[in-house]
Amino acid sequence: MLVKLTIRGLVTWAIEAVALAVLVRLLPGVFVADWKSGLLVVLVIGALNALVRPAIMLLAVNLGLARFLLTAFVLNGLIVLVAAAIVPGFAVDGFWTAFLLAFGLAILNTLLSGLLGINDDDSFYRNVVHWLERRRVPTSDLSEPGTILIQIDGLAETILRRELEDGGLPTLARWLASGSHRLVGWECDLPSMTTSGQTGILYGNNANIPAFRWYEKSSGRLMVSNHPVDAHLIDQRQSTDHGLLREEGSSVANIVAGGAEHCVVTMSHLTSESGQLTVRSRDLYDYFVHPYNLYRAMGAMLWDILLERRQARRQRLEDVQPRMERDRSYRLARSITAVLLRDITTWMIVADMFAGRRVVYADYLGYDEVAHHAGPATDDARGVLRNLEGQFRQLESAAQRAPRSYQFVVLSDHGQSTGATFQQRFGQTLDELVRSLLPDTDVRLAAGSGEGPGQVDALVSEVVPLGGTVGRAGRWIVQHLGIGQPEALDPAARDRPPVNDANVVVCASGNLALVYFTQYSERLSREAIDRVYPGLLEELVRHPGIGFVLVESEVAGGPVVLSSRGQRNLQDDSVTGEDPLAGLSLSTSHFLRRLSTYTDVGDLVVNSLWEPETGQVAAFEELIGCHGGAGGAQTAPFLLYPSEWGPLSEPIVGAEQLHAFLSQHV
Repeated sequence: MLVKLTIRGLVTWAIEAVALAVLVRLLPGVFVADWKSGLLVVLVIGALNALVRPAIMLLAVNLGLARFLLTAFVLNGLIVLVAAAIVPGFAVDGFWTAFLLAFGLAILNTLLSGLLGINDDDSFYRNVVHWLERRRVPTSDLSEPGTILIQIDGLAETILRRELEDGGLPTLARWLASGSHRLVGWECDLPSMTTSGQTGILYGNNANIPAFRWYEKSSGRLMVSNHPVDAHLIDQRQSTDHGLLREEGSSVANIVAGGAEHCVVTMSHLTSESGQLTVRSRDLYDYFVHPYNLYRAMGAMLWDILLERRQARRQRLEDVQPRMERDRSYRLARSITAVLLRDITTWMIVADMFAGRRVVYADYLGYDEVAHHAGPATDDARGVLRNLEGQFRQLESAAQRAPRSYQFVVLSDHGQSTGATFQQRFGQTLDELVRSLLPDTDVRLAAGSGEGPGQVDALVSEVVPLGGTVGRAGRWIVQHLGIGQPEALDPAARDRPPVNDANVVVCASGNLALVYFTQYSERLSREAIDRVYPGLLEELVRHPGIGFVLVESEVAGGPVVLSSRGQRNLQDDSVTGEDPLAGLSLSTSHFLRRLSTYTDVGDLVVNSLWEPETGQVAAFEELIGCHGGAGGAQTAPFLLYPSEWGPLSEPIVGAEQLHAFLSQHV
């Protein structure tokens, strides 16, 4: 190992020297007297990064998250200034020049190392992480294999198989070709979205989660799954004593913790019960101790933003349909989820393997975020998927050096369906349609722009209350770049969404919507709605953008599904006229029957149109790719698991069944 590190150090030294020579020519304000001084500069910067940086970052973990991140941001530039003070014949004319020099060294180091086939697997900083985590190796029997469960958020089985056939994910393809793994599809619940999927997979309990966002009549509260305070409450409600991660487990970038003792960037553990951010800087140390990780990520994020602008422009020029406006707030959210959170997630998984944790569940969000805005089958979204190949290679390599052996499981929580949105097709949103049918009634819409920005919102809410430069920068980002939600400037507003005084609340989750009549504490039946709001149901089901409506019926003695051409009684599955669920999965009636029993389900559950020929739907949010309801590939995720587990005895239907299968082997 020592010889290998020495050789790597010499090669890195040479790469850095070449990079420095290039940057001296490009950056005014940088002076290097001669080549000997240049070699010495690189050596001193490397020594300071290797010996001083880890200690400073370790001290910075006690300063709070915002200041810890600020330290990681400026430290490279400060180290260049220190090197200028130490090395004769080397000078820079100020901090920002030093910062740009450090940034350029990081980018050129990454490019040149990539060309030479050098990666971080055996770098000094990986070994720092290795050493730090070894000190926290569990005391349990390390001869027992561990399990790494990787969730690719929103990826349908059909898209994955197409990508494997096209050679986009060679590591996964190799696992399948070697016979070490099997690939199967499974059917997720309704609602088809991450909160229901993850609570089912991790806890074996996804009951009473009616959508990604819903309204609680009992409390007058709007619940939003990627709001940290709400996610914390959801986690508490769904928790069981058989969580998949309960024994030496780690949760990375998920919505719920699954019983894990160690959580990093997990939504339900970003805040305490009082709403205070609880992200520990120490959890991110393993990533930020590397001097180039943050700068590499910044460079890759800038590239991703430029790529996104080009891809959006191409869609406009080629008149790709369906498509949507992809604004600057989305570009920034995309770069964070598809680059920064992706890289942090990988480093955290590696750190967990070095620590010998028994089971890890981590969520990669980037594909889902891009698929929402570009479409799940587009080259834009599949490009993000292909970028995960490097992550799989790193994880596979790290597993070979971990203190215990690891088996890999790759899965998705749901798929995505695509189509022009309800508003694009019909010129109005669902709440506007309801408002037109109920004149003089206050109708409010609760919708969103995807799942990924939740972590971004939470981190922004930590930064903006600060004073000084850090706080001012955070507020500028919120106000001018559109990152996060404007309510981040007022934490109280985030906890009290403006729907409390509405007569009707429409909660959109993809092409599924829950409609609540807030003046009534109990769920209204079909007959009651007809009495209070005559003609509403009839007009809704007649609308060409509505596929079906689920409602409780006093006459039928339970839930019924209505469409413009027929009715299905879910008590006995009898059909009058044409079946509203014709062409959908046979499990759809079961999932709707169960959904109708949930405490906080809407008075009405509305599913958009579904085109069987194309699989397209019409989201009630402004998202081209969506999930939440029925129709298309959104209910068809995948499971790739070790072949030694054996074939499935029966198809997996619902996340709770997937939990039962995984629990037999994890």
